Amino acid sequence: MNLLNFSTIYPDEASCKAKWKDMRDSQGVKCIHCGSTEHYWKSDKECYECKRCKYRQGLRANTIMQKTEKDSIYRYILFRHKNHIIKS
Repeated sequence: MNLLNFSTIYPDEASCKAKWKDMRDSQGVKCIHCGSTEHYWKSDKECYECKRCKYRQGLRANTIMQKTEKDSIYRYILFRHKNHIIKS
């Protein structure tokens, strides 16, 4: 994928975040508080909520992006690393 194709497929932050969420969902989300893998997506808060302990974590939690502040980094990471964004 080149930059032009990328900009067409992901024209804004919302589309990048949606793809990021799809990739997190497909790889599985683990609660960083209790370790459960069962969660809800709270679209109003844009975060996951653990079904067991109710701990909330954002899309960046427990990923290579967890300490980043700028949302535009979503676009860079998706473009640069494609499917290798989640920590093992």
